[in-house]
Amino acid sequence: MYRLSMRPLSIETPRVLFDISRLVRSYGKSFGTGVDRIDLAIGLDLFERFGAKCHFVYAGPHGVCILPQDFGEAVLEHLRYGWNDDAVLKEKESPLSKFRLKNEPFVRNFLPLSGKIISEQTTYVVASHSGVGKIKGAMRRLDPHRKMQRLIYIHDLIPIEYPEYQRPETKQQFLDFLKELTDAPVIAVSNSWDTHRRVLAFASANGWTLKATDVVVPTLDFQRALERPLAPHVKAFLENRGPFFIVLGTIEPRKNHLLLLQVWRELAQREGSPRLCIIGKLGWENENVVDMLERCEAIRDSVFVFYGLSDFDVQTMLQQASALLFPSFAEGLGIPMLEAAALGVPCIASDIPVFREVGPPGTTFLNPLDGIGWLAEIAARAGGHRDSR
Repeated sequence: MYRLSMRPLSIETPRVLFDISRLVRSYGKSFGTGVDRIDLAIGLDLFERFGAKCHFVYAGPHGVCILPQDFGEAVLEHLRYGWNDDAVLKEKESPLSKFRLKNEPFVRNFLPLSGKIISEQTTYVVASHSGVGKIKGAMRRLDPHRKMQRLIYIHDLIPIEYPEYQRPETKQQFLDFLKELTDAPVIAVSNSWDTHRRVLAFASANGWTLKATDVVVPTLDFQRALERPLAPHVKAFLENRGPFFIVLGTIEPRKNHLLLLQVWRELAQREGSPRLCIIGKLGWENENVVDMLERCEAIRDSVFVFYGLSDFDVQTMLQQASALLFPSFAEGLGIPMLEAAALGVPCIASDIPVFREVGPPGTTFLNPLDGIGWLAEIAARAGGHRDSR
């Protein structure tokens, strides 16, 4: 369990319009990703600072509308309790029962409210790579005279710089999202100095008018998850006292799971080989990884996949691991290594700029293509783990 803290975004206008689209869609999730939690942290801070002058906009399949403020507040509070305070989400009444977004007449909701909110005294804030910018022409319809200030919190440019790790349509969708929001002066805020350098280069190449830029790096406020019974398959896994390593995150190409599976194929031929615990849901474009997991008999007894775990399950497994493995080719930040550090668990990570920037002391950095290096480091740590028991 962790919450993210961030320096407040610098906003000069007396009113804000926060794009809550992603958080509304995440309402039923029991676990928030790093982007989700950053989005939530920014939304909570804006509502605390601006109060009645913090408004909410939602963009969905039926269009764009300004939401009632009590709806936005209820979504933020619900997710704050569920993701930050380890509460049970279903114990709080869903605001969706009051406001049925899929059936709401958006034009009727939007028109009476927009004139009071859309002005030069308002800053539109989006922190999710989602929302209004995902609908072609929506920003122009929301703010036809370009009165509002615009602030975009950018987590990464991975869809543009590494399209080979994304779904085929993702690059163009992200380019369209950025184009939608940058046809007027914009404040670009980045989550790391590495992202900041990339954003400046992209903005210059694409003719953005940058009113201002900033770097607001999230920090992790760690707290132990409330103790509860472990999931049966987690408990069974931990009853085997042999060494194991964890990789945490969605199974997708840029996370480089395939390297680890090849390492484990080699380790499986050795006596007393460690186990690999993969925690994360299946993503996209990962057929090679799935083939290895389903068809490679050599790793069947040493590689285990878990998903849908509670924070307590994840923390318990992470704390008992020999190390967190983070072999990604590209990342925007790297929150799992901060969580591992809070638990005193070492991390072996890719030698990429953002990991050098945020990696805690003691992190071991290896080239994400250096399979021999990863194999040697993991084998050495597994051996030391066994000797210490």
